[in-house]
Amino acid sequence: MDILQAVLPVFLVIAIGAAARRFRFIEESFIDTANRLVYYLLLPALLFYKIGASNFREAFNAPLVIGGYAATLTTFLIATLLSRKMAITPAERGSFVQATVRGNLAYMGLPIVFSAVGDIGLTKAGILLGFMVPLINSLAVVALVTPHDNGKQRGRENARRVASQLATNPIILSCFLGILWSLFRIPLPPMAERTLSILSSATLPLALLCLGGAFSFERARSGFRLAALATGMKVILLTALAVAVYRWMGLTGDDLHVGVIMMGCPAAVVTYVMASQLKGDADLASTTIVLSTAVSAVTITGWLFFLNAAGW
Repeated sequence: MDILQAVLPVFLVIAIGAAARRFRFIEESFIDTANRLVYYLLLPALLFYKIGASNFREAFNAPLVIGGYAATLTTFLIATLLSRKMAITPAERGSFVQATVRGNLAYMGLPIVFSAVGDIGLTKAGILLGFMVPLINSLAVVALVTPHDNGKQRGRENARRVASQLATNPIILSCFLGILWSLFRIPLPPMAERTLSILSSATLPLALLCLGGAFSFERARSGFRLAALATGMKVILLTALAVAVYRWMGLTGDDLHVGVIMMGCPAAVVTYVMASQLKGDADLASTTIVLSTAVSAVTITGWLFFLNAAGW
């Protein structure tokens, strides 16, 4: 019951956002504006505040990052090899592989961690997110462009595109600045701390409402079997690999719960945008987002129940 009370409210807020969009309490123009606000201002403010005000040396956990990298890279390799064996188009290959590794860490992972673990968990998750985002962004671009790669010149263009996206990503930059701020133990001025606290309190509710409002079941109409396979690899295979690696490295308690929640997140909404921009199958991406988000309500709860039952 404690696990359900921690996880289900997050999905209920997403459902409220979807209902509000369905009954026109919020419009698509508002969702677009609010998403930009969350992505470029509120979420960076939250991450900088939580990481910068923490003791990085105490909150950082190297096995948490290493295990996340190992599980993600292994799943990416399996998905890439599997996609080459299936009779699917290059666009479907790109969207399929991308969806198996690109989780909704910020909009889904952080709220669930905060609900299930609390402030210390949110700080640990924010630091983990700062290390994971460069990896999954790079893998997403590679997954989408490789099926269409026509030579070395195209490869250099793709490398520059990845580097540009990483260098200008507001979430990565805010995490990096927060880590530096924490490492040098610079105190936040009281007025700045209060301002960041107010901004941070608006971040997660607005992000979840926008996530629900952005869902389109009408778009999710094709490639259900392939989307189901991608969903299973994301919320079951990748998470199971993470659990195995984390336990092998001796992680337990809050650290293990944070890692499992973050690795068990469903496919990110941005996979649809990336698929549209980089010649992927946008309909398949949309189907995977909807399906994996619905399934993750059960799988994340199940993983946390399993960890508690195992005494981890």
